Amino acid sequence: MRKLWYFLFYGLCAFTIAFSLYWMAAVPPRQDGQPPAESPSRETSSSPSLRAGAAVSGVEEEAEGYYLCDEGGRLSVYRCDAAGTPRALLERTDIYVNLLPEADALRFKSGYYVWSRQELETLLEDLGA
Repeated sequence: MRKLWYFLFYGLCAFTIAFSLYWMAAVPPRQDGQPPAESPSRETSSSPSLRAGAAVSGVEEEAEGYYLCDEGGRLSVYRCDAAGTPRALLERTDIYVNLLPEADALRFKSGYYVWSRQELETLLEDLGA
């Protein structure tokens, strides 16, 4: 009976490892090297901004933002134009997306926009860059 339990335990361990490796490899890296060209839903300048750190004095913040995405398993940062379209690759960080918590990994695999340099630096610092 003891051998049966060892067999079941090691079988479950092997299945868990195989499933984890499959899950990490399930999303292939982009072949073209470009992020998706979809534009985010941005608020108009007449509506108040509810973001943390937004300008209180009524002066509009910088129109450009940053797009973070998973490329080849690592987190990449792109600069966006005024329309929110990613244009230029700023850096490919040493942060491996598959090693992040699941919620963060899913967020970056689908693409994530940050609208100020301070938010970008804080996020990268929190992730360990």
